[in-house]
Amino acid sequence: MPRSIEHPEFLSLRDQFAVCRPVGPLSLEEAVRLIDDSLQYCKEHGIDRLLANVTGAVGFPSPSLTDRFWLITKWAESARGFVTLSLVVPADMIMPDKIGITFANNRGMNGNVFSDENDAIQWLCSN
Repeated sequence: MPRSIEHPEFLSLRDQFAVCRPVGPLSLEEAVRLIDDSLQYCKEHGIDRLLANVTGAVGFPSPSLTDRFWLITKWAESARGFVTLSLVVPADMIMPDKIGITFANNRGMNGNVFSDENDAIQWLCSN
């Protein structure tokens, strides 16, 4: 049985989607956990779209290919095909081939990554 989580840290709700906006010094693992908790919260509460913006978080480098595979697999398990994720990261963290999106799609997760929040919101609201 899935664990029931309280309202995650850095999570807010808008009319059409939830927003996870972690800020400050965080490790990659902490940032991944905050987004994962937000995905689980959304799933449990019938919220089918999440905008996660990590541009205000500092303290971790661009994830390696192995890290990307791990975090996307984790998030896809939490989203369980229900929650669409639009991720905003610094431009230098986006790989030219967006391999993380391929990982997500292969795991049944609808998601995309952007360096601009307005683009991320536009995509999220159209999916």
